[in-house]
Amino acid sequence: MKKLRFGAVYGAPPIFNPDLDRMGYVEVSELKLPPSLAGDINVWNQEFQKTFCEDYPPDSGFDSLARMAQHNTRGAELALLLQKALGGDTLVQFIPLKE
Repeated sequence: MKKLRFGAVYGAPPIFNPDLDRMGYVEVSELKLPPSLAGDINVWNQEFQKTFCEDYPPDSGFDSLARMAQHNTRGAELALLLQKALGGDTLVQFIPLKE
């Protein structure tokens, strides 16, 4: 069974393949996803990328715990949709942001 991790990481796509033979980040465009789902994933990732603080990276992140929780909730929803779109031979694990 193929495994993918889905979560927000600065400077990278939100999908990661942990398989030793194919390890690395996967561009959303590389997957055969419905255009609406691919677009939603890209918007979700862009919202996170905008929270990066170039001047002082440790200050990066959402401005409130509530906003981070909203982002995690939407990410979990998208992970389920991604799982459904990729089918039963792929397991998608959502990695939420932590405080």
